[in-house]
Amino acid sequence: MDSRHRGYSTRDTLIRTMTLSSFPTDAVSLSTKLSRHVSLATPCVSSPMDTVTEFSMASAMASLGAIGIIHSNTQASNQAAMVGLAKSHKIPFNYELVFKSPSDSILSAEEFSSSPCIFVTESGK
Repeated sequence: MDSRHRGYSTRDTLIRTMTLSSFPTDAVSLSTKLSRHVSLATPCVSSPMDTVTEFSMASAMASLGAIGIIHSNTQASNQAAMVGLAKSHKIPFNYELVFKSPSDSILSAEEFSSSPCIFVTESGK
């Protein structure tokens, strides 16, 4: 056994006591820098393998604030096409969008049952 790991095993258990945090959840940021010029809102990267990341995975990762690295097991023109498809991909909304302003109240769930989310904007539009 490596002396650096003496006394520890892969089966050690970490026990954490649940407590309330002393700061609001919106104060937490998971953002990180992948490189000097590339920041990620979600610190996840998909593998640059031909069985993992093509344009569909890259665009799905980007929609979550992460990144998908297009694999290099193809011609440069195919890679460029996949990058172009991923960058131009739009996330479809198949429901009516509901907008509210910060001063609006929501009286019941029926007010926004046509949408899984509510967009809160300054103008309510």
